[in-house]
Amino acid sequence: MPRSTIANRRSHQFDKNLELRDYTAAAISATTAGSAIALDATKLVNYKCVVDVAAYSSYSAGTAQWTISVEASADNSTFAPVGSITPAGTAGKFDIPLSGEWVQDLVASAAYIRVRAVKTGSPGNLTYGAFLQPC
Repeated sequence: MPRSTIANRRSHQFDKNLELRDYTAAAISATTAGSAIALDATKLVNYKCVVDVAAYSSYSAGTAQWTISVEASADNSTFAPVGSITPAGTAGKFDIPLSGEWVQDLVASAAYIRVRAVKTGSPGNLTYGAFLQPC
């Protein structure tokens, strides 16, 4: 078995069925919620949402920024945030840690999960992708 390296320890396994937003989708210019996927999010022990963000212009902490949230729902109509990140305008890959117990505490009987990007102020357009990965 080959020895691991820093590069391959930082890689993420991708399952198209757990994709919440395609990175190659058009950039967004306003608050946008993605389509939810059916997932019994309360039954998973540990997992994370991997968010890949391209650089965007005009970032200013608190006044011109994007916040990307993972949201869960029991009925696919009313969603509540269960984790979020606020990228600082530079490109990066972020992990939002999640667990079934955590999601259950916030959204009882959660059966759907999605991502939502919220625009505050006037940052540049946002290109990002997100997917879930069991840990």
